Amino acid sequence: MFLLIVSLIVGLYSFKKGYYIAAFKTVPIMNKVIVIDAGHGGPDPGKPGKYGKDEDELNLEIAQKLRELIEESGGIVVMTREDDTLSDSSLSKDLKNRVVKANEVIADVLISIHLNSFSQSKYKGAQVFYQNNSEKGKLLAELIQQELRNTLDPNNDRMAKSSNSYYLLRNAKMPAVIVECGFMSNPEEEKLLNDENYQYKIAWAIYKGLIHYFQKVSE
Repeated sequence: MFLLIVSLIVGLYSFKKGYYIAAFKTVPIMNKVIVIDAGHGGPDPGKPGKYGKDEDELNLEIAQKLRELIEESGGIVVMTREDDTLSDSSLSKDLKNRVVKANEVIADVLISIHLNSFSQSKYKGAQVFYQNNSEKGKLLAELIQQELRNTLDPNNDRMAKSSNSYYLLRNAKMPAVIVECGFMSNPEEEKLLNDENYQYKIAWAIYKGLIHYFQKVSE
């Protein structure tokens, strides 16, 4: 079925800093409303960077690249933030505002971009989390996880995982996922996360996961 859709594709191609990407006008994603949440921001930098930018800056850069791909394919993107400011000086209120915004626009899906960290530097690899008891959220997470593995690291054995610890996942009224794009605590991976070409690869993997998701739920 996906190959049939691909055969109807009108490609929009661009070359980004040495990484070749192809955004497609496809049936599955066109006119879908996708909320992209770039985690943290403003007075909340997230994980601090040792070799470059802090997490909030990297989250936004990846989110903007994902937005570009989706919009070039006819999707409708709503960003919870577009710069290094928050909707409220209170971090808890800002987080609530992000979820309210996503729910108010009646989005088809919500993608929240984050970076992971751990006390031991050996851990690495992207991982996707989804809402408990959400079959569509699980499907979305698994498809994005597979594309992240295919695009970034075939040896990444992390699996999509349900979680009730994220406020955003607990309160979003649409299928929602948290994409932890890599570990800031791993020196090698942190350097990759600061690389624009690698950021495009992350965005491309998430985008492909979305394409597969909308194709499957429309069957």
